[in-house]
Amino acid sequence: MAQEPAGGVGGTVGAFNFIRRVGFPSTPEVLSVLLTLAVLASILALPLAGIGLQAALLFPLIVVVIPSILGEAANSTVLLHGEKVLNFRRLIGLEILSWFLIIMVLPLGAFAGTIVSITTLWAAGFFVVLIVSLPIRFLTIASVSSVSPGRKFAASALTPSLVILSFSGIGFGAGLSGISSTVMIRGIAAFAVGVVLSAVGVSMIIRNVERSGTPEVRDSPLTLFRAFLQHWLRSDPEPLENRLGPLGTQGTIEGSILAFSGSKGALGCVVASNFHPGPYRDLGSAGLPSLLKASLERSKGGIVQVPHGISNHQLNIVSQQDVQRVIEKVVAEYPVGNPVHDASAMVRSAVDEAKASGQLFGDVAFLTLTLSPTEMEDLPSEVARDIEREAHARGLTALVADAHNSLSNQTSITSEQARKLVEASVKVLDQLALARKSSFKVGSAADPLEEFRLEDGIGPGGLSSLVVRSGNQIVAYLTIDGNNMHSGMREAILKDLEIVGISDGEVMTTDTHLVTGLVRSTLGYYPVGAHLDVGLLTRKVRETVQRALSTMEDSTAGFSRFSIEVRVLGSETFHTITGFVGRIARRIARQFYILEALTLVATLVVLFFP
Repeated sequence: MAQEPAGGVGGTVGAFNFIRRVGFPSTPEVLSVLLTLAVLASILALPLAGIGLQAALLFPLIVVVIPSILGEAANSTVLLHGEKVLNFRRLIGLEILSWFLIIMVLPLGAFAGTIVSITTLWAAGFFVVLIVSLPIRFLTIASVSSVSPGRKFAASALTPSLVILSFSGIGFGAGLSGISSTVMIRGIAAFAVGVVLSAVGVSMIIRNVERSGTPEVRDSPLTLFRAFLQHWLRSDPEPLENRLGPLGTQGTIEGSILAFSGSKGALGCVVASNFHPGPYRDLGSAGLPSLLKASLERSKGGIVQVPHGISNHQLNIVSQQDVQRVIEKVVAEYPVGNPVHDASAMVRSAVDEAKASGQLFGDVAFLTLTLSPTEMEDLPSEVARDIEREAHARGLTALVADAHNSLSNQTSITSEQARKLVEASVKVLDQLALARKSSFKVGSAADPLEEFRLEDGIGPGGLSSLVVRSGNQIVAYLTIDGNNMHSGMREAILKDLEIVGISDGEVMTTDTHLVTGLVRSTLGYYPVGAHLDVGLLTRKVRETVQRALSTMEDSTAGFSRFSIEVRVLGSETFHTITGFVGRIARRIARQFYILEALTLVATLVVLFFP
């Protein structure tokens, strides 16, 4: 059996962390940081050069803060008007990055000046900070903005040009008249050289990226990168979905629905499908489990569970339109008629770390698979096909869920583990084929788990609970809207449920990728239980199961299958694109450092050599 890349999206964590760095705090916060940075650098440096405190306070305002605000205000409203990512707040964030070195260079220049008796050496340091900021200004705007090259150049050069004008003109009125005309002329000349080097160097970097990357991702790399940023920072997935659509392929989404009804209508259902809830955040089918749950509960009633099916990133649905088509298909295929009145007890089997449980409703075998407490990830599709074939040979129909409930670090399923899960499932099917069946009762309840956030690893689908009583056995099926579960959490929950009379059960997750990419971690998200109050979660589970127990009534079951063709982003394409984002960032970084070094050398030569 083919082995998936570690962690399913293992190659994307670096890209997530890179893109996350583009985010900045609120506008008042970034303005405050810029002001603090400039003022602190000035009062630490200028008094050492014999400049009065009043001038030291006025200088950063007149020469740094005001030109930066005016320049970026003009950029955001005129030159970069309509840009989705480069708004005023993020442009001020760019100013903070551009001026960051001033906190070190300005005091060092002033201190060195007192030693060598050159009181204006700090001014040369100021020019150095401004000029070495030019490459990051040009590169940021060139790579993130989609306006014309001329407007990009103007936007990149506008703010530093205003700074130069303020420094050479208004700055003298703030008590800085001791700066010689030679220093000023050399500084302006060095600035002009820096602008030319930055514009040409960044243009070469961008051209190299486009030329080398387009054949690999079958699209413009920077256009794709901008779409990623727009989705990430503006929560607008449509441009990225439009870019990814042509890169995808046709795929078949299949699934099964096991629904339970009581005297007053629907009690709940379990939907298991081979769609994958990815690739990340709300892109494509990443949030499909909770969307499907909400839609079915509105239209059919009861409590809906959408545990992770046997699937991987090969079947990420690309567009929201296709996601909606899948939801409509599931609603349309909800089982009606031919109710099943009998069920077996839940049975279990294990082959080493591989565990399978199964319960029969009529001739439908509901199976759950886990390796817990051994770590597990997405199962290969061959597992489902092998189990379904074995079930058919025994006159049964299989509905199989990957419990997806044990993970702490990036891992992948081995062929041997997949084989053991199939072997354990076959043993369960053998037991079910001979099992006694009787009438059964079902109860259901849910909790949105509003105490937890996406950043904690809990999606909007919260917790869904289904309890089934067959004979003297009461089992609980629990599904939490999360991406996998912290190793050991499953066992702790099942142990806790024994005190409320639960004989057995399984704790599953949906594998929602709404939680993915939101936090800095080795996985790019937190599995359920890894970063939240475990005691609170366990209590909420127990209370929800108790409510489900209180609603138990005589039940029947119905079963149906569905199938639909949609556009999917295959695993290979997805890893190529996301891996490319990380590689292109590293490639740009290497070339950027070279450009920065050249700019620094050129600046020092112009400033200090005759």
